[in-house]
Amino acid sequence: MRGLRPVARLCFIAAIAIAGIAALPNRAAAQGPITCASLGPQLLGGNIKYADAQIVPANTLPGAMPGAFTGTPPSAKATVPIAYCLVVLSYSSTRAKDPTPQNITIYVGLPLNSIDGGVTGSTVDNLTTVQGNWNGRTEGQGGGGCAGNTNVNSTGAITNGFVGSGTDGGHGNPNDDPGNTCDQAVLSLGHLNYQYIQDWIYNGPQQEIIWSKKVADLYYGKAPRYNYWNGCSTGGHQGYALAQTLGGELDGILASAPAMYWTRFQTAQMWGQIAMYDIAQEVIAGPKLAAVQNAAIAACDKNDGVTDGIIDDPRTCTFNAKANICGSTPTANCLTAKEADAVNTMWDGPRNASGERIWFPLDRGTDFSIWDGNTPFGLAPVQFSWDLADPAYDNAGVYPTSYPGYWGNVALSSKISAPGTVTTYAAVAEAGSKTVADLTDTFDDLDAFKASGGKMVTFVGANDAFIMPRGVINYYRVMADRYAERHDSDHFAGVQKFYRLFHVPGVSHCGIGILGHSSLGPWPQNGVDFNAVVNWVEKGVAPSQVIGSGNTAAPAYIPGSPTTLTRPLCPYPQTAVYNGSGAVADAANWQCGGDLEKNVPVGAPLTGPPGLPVACYDVLVKYKHEIDGPLDYQSSGVDPAMCVGQGKPW
Repeated sequence: MRGLRPVARLCFIAAIAIAGIAALPNRAAAQGPITCASLGPQLLGGNIKYADAQIVPANTLPGAMPGAFTGTPPSAKATVPIAYCLVVLSYSSTRAKDPTPQNITIYVGLPLNSIDGGVTGSTVDNLTTVQGNWNGRTEGQGGGGCAGNTNVNSTGAITNGFVGSGTDGGHGNPNDDPGNTCDQAVLSLGHLNYQYIQDWIYNGPQQEIIWSKKVADLYYGKAPRYNYWNGCSTGGHQGYALAQTLGGELDGILASAPAMYWTRFQTAQMWGQIAMYDIAQEVIAGPKLAAVQNAAIAACDKNDGVTDGIIDDPRTCTFNAKANICGSTPTANCLTAKEADAVNTMWDGPRNASGERIWFPLDRGTDFSIWDGNTPFGLAPVQFSWDLADPAYDNAGVYPTSYPGYWGNVALSSKISAPGTVTTYAAVAEAGSKTVADLTDTFDDLDAFKASGGKMVTFVGANDAFIMPRGVINYYRVMADRYAERHDSDHFAGVQKFYRLFHVPGVSHCGIGILGHSSLGPWPQNGVDFNAVVNWVEKGVAPSQVIGSGNTAAPAYIPGSPTTLTRPLCPYPQTAVYNGSGAVADAANWQCGGDLEKNVPVGAPLTGPPGLPVACYDVLVKYKHEIDGPLDYQSSGVDPAMCVGQGKPW
């Protein structure tokens, strides 16, 4: 699999997944519904090595899996407020005695059909059921971190009348990876478990979708009318993988805060730790990092003309950490000169020895605490082990007792390093791009999805502390180039006909607030984001805005709170623009407008000439040439003509 080019590889993966349909158990169409209890025997066979079906009473956990079940059991924590039929399948297409055997568990939760007690024609969440308690739709649900999703009602799918589904991503027994860090992807020095990685990103979600549709057809006696995906983080990553490989299988996809470009952004999560070690020889204390984070928010809050505790576009913020260096009379949580240099390096983001951008930074105003605490974020050092196929890098270390971990071998660059380093960040990044990123990073086109009439919506927090939101913008810009229409003055008009990205200021990952600032910007609450996808698919109403809700004094949405904030969320490159009067916290006083692509950093950037559009500072070095390659404007979706600085494209 490693030798295939990305597009060819994904076409091959998709062909295998779809070809599996031909091997599904045969059953004449439109024979009417059957009982939940009779599903198991009809599903068993071929690549389905285990099949069980049971009715789970309302507010009750599923029963134990009978027989020789070797996969991951369904969630033992989540109950559903209505009775439903739960189907659990084990899928494997690998040959006997394969050294890395496939073992994907698929979970399908079905609202009861008319035979099992459902009521056809009833109303569930404003939709009329078409067979029993089923509204005629499926909703695949994504996972998080390196885990799948064993809860078939994690988004409320079954409760709302959808067939809900999930998969463990082929990871088998969760006790094998209790830290949810994917360290099992490295078999031994020099050897990656490509089956494990491929199952988690592609095969698991693909089979989840294919089998949930087949099981629904079997149970209800009719095929689903519409099929959807709903995921955030890894679930968003999986949503992009599905859009790129299963065009025609899904009608609508909500894929928010997608952990796409997985290898590149997970590798970049270690940049801050290395910067602190190489420059400051310490992990900077959390209160100091929070203080400089809040100083940046205060300094850049007004960049959009409104004082509201939110940096609308962090790319415009050039606040320099040196402003927080301790003076003759030190203030609380001020920085040393070395600490300020380290923070500025973290904000500037991964670069090679020539100063070219390898990946995107932790933006100003974003929490440091997720990646840059006393222990690196769990997935980050493991990614180094993937990049270099070396399990020794799983040793993250803990400051100050076992500091640094094995990653202390990696220098920021050939120009900035700590004693004893043996390689550079750029070398690790390039190794990851060459070794595994083609399989993990989900950056291929959406041609088949677009041709099938599919619709996709993504929301991403401008201060996402788990992924770099600029990576999602990078992909969207590239897709805008691909689907741009001739003579169209709006460069994004073509892509917006089927795929819309919503910029969400003042929000971290998947609706989490900014912890260090104790606030939450406007995030779509109570399913309004998923409803926007449904309305686009079924009614043809493309979302021109979605109202988000947050809190100006707490990092969480609290219904009825006097400090609630509401604001329209807008399709990129638009953003919410204040009308100039009325309460700043009220969405009624804002409208979508402007063009974030035309924003210019306020002040002097740390790297590069001032005064250029923000996209110019985000052009990446050529993929797989991170050590010394040229800048690749095309793969960043940027016209070099707009980035002329000092007489040449910068």
